[in-house]
Amino acid sequence: MTEPENKALSYIATETDPASLLQIARNAQGKSPSVEKAALRRLAEVSAKHMPGTVEHACWQMVHAVEALRRLNGRKVPRMNRMRAKIEKDGEIGALEYCARKKTDGFDEVMDYGTPELTAEAIVLRHASHFSPVAVAAAQSRLEQRGVQFDPRGNIV
Repeated sequence: MTEPENKALSYIATETDPASLLQIARNAQGKSPSVEKAALRRLAEVSAKHMPGTVEHACWQMVHAVEALRRLNGRKVPRMNRMRAKIEKDGEIGALEYCARKKTDGFDEVMDYGTPELTAEAIVLRHASHFSPVAVAAAQSRLEQRGVQFDPRGNIV
């Protein structure tokens, strides 16, 4: 890793402004995948307003990550409107349960970007006690099909 990349990663670790983090990710596109992904992960982390470590926080991290990823890729409508409506109707756990059972565009986008830990499926595995066995099995299967390995607690390895 280069010195400028190390400086950027240090800055990203303390930055709390989502707009600034999105700009860093844009600037790093095609130049430094590690800086780009670190900025996206941090953006998702600081944008989620719930208590860290909760299913709700992880769900909103995923939503913000997918929306930021769509902005980076120039999508016309970056917001996850259907997911936001599902959360409003069924809550974060219900929405994640739905995503785990049915493959979504967001799953492919996040997997193709190389951040499997930000998928609904990974969240379901990390918080398996909150979800049905069917959702957990579907999440596990979908991630395994894409070559993702995880430990018994559902953390990506």
